[in-house]
Amino acid sequence: FVLVAVVMVATLLASCGPKAPSGEALVTVKGKIGAKNVGETYVLDQAAFDAKSVELTYNDPWMGDGLKYKGILLKDLITLVKPTSDVTTVSLVAVDGMTLDIALADAQNYDLMLARWVDGELLTEENGGPVKLAAPEDSKDKNNGPIKDENWMWWIKSVDFK
Repeated sequence: FVLVAVVMVATLLASCGPKAPSGEALVTVKGKIGAKNVGETYVLDQAAFDAKSVELTYNDPWMGDGLKYKGILLKDLITLVKPTSDVTTVSLVAVDGMTLDIALADAQNYDLMLARWVDGELLTEENGGPVKLAAPEDSKDKNNGPIKDENWMWWIKSVDFK
């Protein structure tokens, strides 16, 4: 009985707070996140992308118009990881060292996507994968939005809330 009680308590404690999937990390989310455990790391693995992705059509300045991208919207990621109230910036970091800072308000207002698929196929390294940024037309610089065509960032490895 005591062993069962200990296992039940451990299970309940483990279920508190945000969940970090345990598969191979595609994107690591860090910074001022987690309502109770600020500074924790959240891993977006394939299971997280499978469970939380949406599909939207984007005009990609490098691959063509009308492409169906599927991935996790930054605004949904914000809801998931619960950044602290003093966060103002979402910083994307690519494997080649490139960074892109996006105002938290812009990340919440536009359908900016951490894309994992294009037209039903997993992104490859050759076309920006395994994860790249996709941005809708209304977020583009010509519309006074925060994203320029060259900000369609490839090879994203981490997201840092600052």
